[in-house]
Amino acid sequence: MYGVIRQLAPVYRQVVQMQTRTVILGLLFSVVSHASVFGQAFNSQTQFVESPSFATADPSRLATNSEVSDLRERIIHLEQTLYGSGPVGKFRPQETPSHGSFAIDSSDDRESGSKWEGRSDDSSLQPLPSWVEYVRVGYDSGFVIASEADLDLQASDTPFHLKLNGWGQIRHTILDSDGANADLNQFQLKRGRLIFSGSAFSSDFDYFLQLDGRSSSGDNLRLLDYFLSYDLGHHVCGFEKGVFGFRTGKYKMPFTMARYLSGREFEFSDRSMASMFFDVNRSLAWGLYGRAYSSGRPLHWEVALFNGLVSGGAETGSSGTLDNNFAYSARIFTFPTGDWGAGGLADFDWHDALATRIGAGFANSTIDRVGTTEFSSLRVVDSGLQLGTLLPAAVDEYDAYIYSIDASCKLHGWSATMEYYIRDIRSFQGAAIPSLFDHGFWLQFGKFIVPEKLQLLARWSRVVGNSGTLGANDQSADEIAGGFVWYFRDQQAKFTLDVTHLDGAPISSSALDIAPGDSGWLFRSQIQFAF
Repeated sequence: MYGVIRQLAPVYRQVVQMQTRTVILGLLFSVVSHASVFGQAFNSQTQFVESPSFATADPSRLATNSEVSDLRERIIHLEQTLYGSGPVGKFRPQETPSHGSFAIDSSDDRESGSKWEGRSDDSSLQPLPSWVEYVRVGYDSGFVIASEADLDLQASDTPFHLKLNGWGQIRHTILDSDGANADLNQFQLKRGRLIFSGSAFSSDFDYFLQLDGRSSSGDNLRLLDYFLSYDLGHHVCGFEKGVFGFRTGKYKMPFTMARYLSGREFEFSDRSMASMFFDVNRSLAWGLYGRAYSSGRPLHWEVALFNGLVSGGAETGSSGTLDNNFAYSARIFTFPTGDWGAGGLADFDWHDALATRIGAGFANSTIDRVGTTEFSSLRVVDSGLQLGTLLPAAVDEYDAYIYSIDASCKLHGWSATMEYYIRDIRSFQGAAIPSLFDHGFWLQFGKFIVPEKLQLLARWSRVVGNSGTLGANDQSADEIAGGFVWYFRDQQAKFTLDVTHLDGAPISSSALDIAPGDSGWLFRSQIQFAF
């Protein structure tokens, strides 16, 4: 059968102007109904000679031109019977044919002349996209989509498309405590993510769904993210993509750079103590996002209205333990110099010129005692106790304002990142409590010793404030860490080992393996794999 189809090439050339479905039906019709005729014919030569008809043809004879024309008419009739309308596609010319394969142009335009007018040279045929040669789809003890290489499928502008990603982090943690908290020695699945993303109906209407299964969630698989993004500016106003859009669902609230980063792009095993203390995580929200240009550089911005403000990595959903006060947050960032490139914070591109990124964020909410989730989430320096447990019972409401500013740079394999935070808690209702002021930062450095493979790390994180004493005096907590990363394949596969010293932690974070009041040495080794 392969030989028969291969020998049908002259027929392909003569019907090169035929529409896509017509050609496919013709091939099936000719192969199934007249395989023996064409098989014998093309095994001997490729020119047509007289033959009475397809129905009565002697297999040793060859088809005539009139019989080929008759076959064409049958194809037209068959297509009209099946589809009820004329064909909509055609083969389009190309400059460099490859491997004798074809591509289809679905445009409605027609070239002048008869629709059966073809070309006799191979330049009239367009090859299929090169990725077709590398992709295999089928069933092999399970449904399989397989490829030999990374491919650019140019799917981002396709109205309907689905991308599947996954990644996980297996971590071994040891805490050698020199305080009241117990030692720790455990293997844990810190993140086990499965992501479905793409577009539907229009390339301007995107969806993102992320499932997470991890040790701290027990055996449960939870819906970590589910949001929809609509590029209003591009779809309605004709702006460039990303200039103005609307987002809704459950997702990361725009605020800090540390939360903006994906967990798979960290240099250390996880975020810093300070970034988690001032953190605003996921919530159900409505938001707007966009991009403007200043001096030729893009300025990215995002704002959100969401279900309450909590910190320390906690999330707010539609739980009945929330109060009725919405929270607000916003973030802006830009790249003043250079091309930031890939890899998150690490300088995989080994920049010859300084690449920089700066940003700022803001979050605010009124928190009242009705919402126990929010009222008990804010923690204090340096004990890590919940603020709600320290306040007099008469206090039933207060306002929280949190600010952030960040800067990052890359050069010659070096990376440096700093983020500074301020938290102002004020307007206590029910008792005379002064404003509580906390601030902190994390400063982190990375250096590739072996380009794109071995990176050394150092970090200092500090939180200072008077929240733990209800305004009486300041207290502080520090985190000092060092380590290295070996990248087997960029962020897709890597091994991280870091060592951290704590002198009292003001957070409770299972992701960081840090509990309130922890002091001592924390050792973490982690393997990450992503696809």
